[in-house]
Amino acid sequence: MRQKIVWGIITVIVLAVLLLPLVDKTSGTTRVIVDHTSGEIVYPACYDQADLTNWIDEMSFGNALKEYEYEVRDDCSKEHLQEGKTSVLKRIFE
Repeated sequence: MRQKIVWGIITVIVLAVLLLPLVDKTSGTTRVIVDHTSGEIVYPACYDQADLTNWIDEMSFGNALKEYEYEVRDDCSKEHLQEGKTSVLKRIFE
């Protein structure tokens, strides 16, 4: 009886970790292109669509957001660099 309760608790904990929104939608270590002139963050696949100046650099998404306080303005980049939380299970299957 006690073993069933323990397994039930373990199952609930594992499901909660997999289903609750605990991780960022976009990892803070994702590499992005930043335009220091405009303060814009661009996803690398969206580079050709973005209107960037010559003062660009590459850094992590988390660093660009927190340290430099740059913004994602391009629609293509907004699609790839979403902020907020998501579940571990969704992140695995993306």
